Amino acid sequence: MHQIVGTFAGRSALDAAGHLFGAAGYTAETLTLLAPPETATRAAPLTQRGELTLRAAVRWGIIGALVIEVPSVIAMLLLPVDINVKVLMAAIMWKFGAGFGAWFGAASAGERGLDQEVAEDYEARLERGGWVLAVNVRRGDRPFARGVMLESDAFDVRDVIGTFETKPAPGPQPAHRR
Repeated sequence: MHQIVGTFAGRSALDAAGHLFGAAGYTAETLTLLAPPETATRAAPLTQRGELTLRAAVRWGIIGALVIEVPSVIAMLLLPVDINVKVLMAAIMWKFGAGFGAWFGAASAGERGLDQEVAEDYEARLERGGWVLAVNVRRGDRPFARGVMLESDAFDVRDVIGTFETKPAPGPQPAHRR
């Protein structure tokens, strides 16, 4: 996922860019705003690419193993072969599902998060009081998005591959009650 990312010195310049993107038809879902920390000394850490890839690979590996193992166990019960062959085949089959699932999970999460250097750079910008706006744009609209950010007084505009996601706070999360 390619995003155009601008760093702004103040909120007014960021609001001007947001207004121009809104007038051009971009919805709030395509804009990601990162604000500097107000009371904390550190900005919320950004998720790095490897963290999300590993989680997705493990999750999809387990799903793949189950998707392959359950039907193969049922098929093994119906095959008229020796029990030793059934056990051997059942013990081998889930590994193919786990391997394919892990590969699929890693590939699907490949562009989520940011490279470590990029994440640390934007965290440092936020700690220094900068405002960051990331816009998910179509390939043909990239020059327009760069122009909007520069016109709105962004002091740095870059193309970034990945997504801006903050890490969840450590510890137990409060339950959402309805």
